[in-house]
Amino acid sequence: MAKKKPRNGQFFAVIAVIATVVALLITYVLLVAYGERSGVEFSPDDFTLRSFNYRKLPYLNWTHRGIEYHKISNPMAETLIADDWIRATGRTQKRWHLVSESGNSDYSTPPAECDARFLTRYFDLTNNEGVNHVQKWTEDNPHSAKIFWPLIAEMARDELYLPIPELMEFVLKYEKADIADLFQPELEELVAEAWYQAGLTDQLNGNHERAIRRFDTAIESCGEHELALLAKQKSESASQ
Repeated sequence: MAKKKPRNGQFFAVIAVIATVVALLITYVLLVAYGERSGVEFSPDDFTLRSFNYRKLPYLNWTHRGIEYHKISNPMAETLIADDWIRATGRTQKRWHLVSESGNSDYSTPPAECDARFLTRYFDLTNNEGVNHVQKWTEDNPHSAKIFWPLIAEMARDELYLPIPELMEFVLKYEKADIADLFQPELEELVAEAWYQAGLTDQLNGNHERAIRRFDTAIESCGEHELALLAKQKSESASQ
């Protein structure tokens, strides 16, 4: 009688296949979990916020789930639009600037001046009683708010977020801003300096076209700005 061949080889082959499949499944699950990404974006065109989330497998450069967007309620911004403190641009394709993102991001890190959280953090800035500081200031100082908010909107739309906290702190600490004769010229001086410094940064980076535009805004913001005028002439010469 012929002897049966040992089946140890087949058994180990089956075990190896099962182990490989399990390992691949575990690896896939880990990659999917690691590739989960989410964040928040801000549109300077109408001051709206939206969240986004998507899943992209790291290392494989494969999008497992496409990006999804969801509107975020933003009462402060809605009030600014409704009360005509700022006006929407009406752009049919709105711009979106990154506020935050969690996960292993594929987004290129924006320069500090493009970080929209320098503005959006003030939308939720409240005291112990839950009163929004910025909204209260806006309601208490309507005349000054009409001056202030268009300046902030202009900065946001030019991706100039870095100086905004200084301006916010200035207005929040300014006593009786709606009746102070010095409020507007002091504010405009700060705004002009912000645009001037941003123009200098552009100039140093060789972006003379944007530098000239920002120097022009600095000059317009306070009626005159000798340093901005000289810097503009320098960029004009460099760009010829």
